[in-house]
Amino acid sequence: MKDDLGDRIKRFYEDALRIHVPRQTHVVLRIDGRGFHQFTRGLERPYCRRLADALDAAALALCQEMTGCRFAYGQSDEYSFLLMDCQSEKSPLWFDGNLQKIVSVAASFFTAAFARQFASPKLASFDCRALVIAQPREVEKYFIWRQLDASANSLNMLASDHYSHKELLGRGEAEKHDLLHAKGINWARQPADFKRGRAVRRAPQGTWLIDHDIPVFHRKLSYLRAQWPAPMAPVLTP
Repeated sequence: MKDDLGDRIKRFYEDALRIHVPRQTHVVLRIDGRGFHQFTRGLERPYCRRLADALDAAALALCQEMTGCRFAYGQSDEYSFLLMDCQSEKSPLWFDGNLQKIVSVAASFFTAAFARQFASPKLASFDCRALVIAQPREVEKYFIWRQLDASANSLNMLASDHYSHKELLGRGEAEKHDLLHAKGINWARQPADFKRGRAVRRAPQGTWLIDHDIPVFHRKLSYLRAQWPAPMAPVLTP
């Protein structure tokens, strides 16, 4: 009876919501800090190296855990991971593409790895969403978008460290640069990872490493294109 009941529950309820991502494509996971405005209150501003290092360490651990992971990019309180199974017909994908397992395990693993690195009396948690992107050029655009967001965020954080919310209200990016220059501060001279984010990528020998000096993606697309292989040509059957 126990086995029959279990089979019925799984068939009627669990399997009804069991979704698999399409195969032979690119899956992007974006892991984002939940309520991090509160979690980071009181930390060093405008850039907390200890927080960034903990996020990097968590991302590195998750890259090593996920089958099919090719690249990760982090900025602010988020990290995006690229998973691929289109290198060959037999390329595996993490949890065989089971979406519920992918997003739940990714979020929980990242949260646990972050907590191990970042001691805090507050509880940190992260959510995870998945995107399926068929075209490699669209994957490039995704990472360009997240890096543009990183640059805008870093400018806002730097300006907020020297001016009040009221003083910055309604100011565009050019005006914020001018305000910073008025105080002798040049955003362009800030650390590269503060302005552009960080990446976790594979070294030539196959090990994973954290890259703190990444280029501007849309100016050097070769950097992104070197991180993951081109998908295999489709097999045409008569």
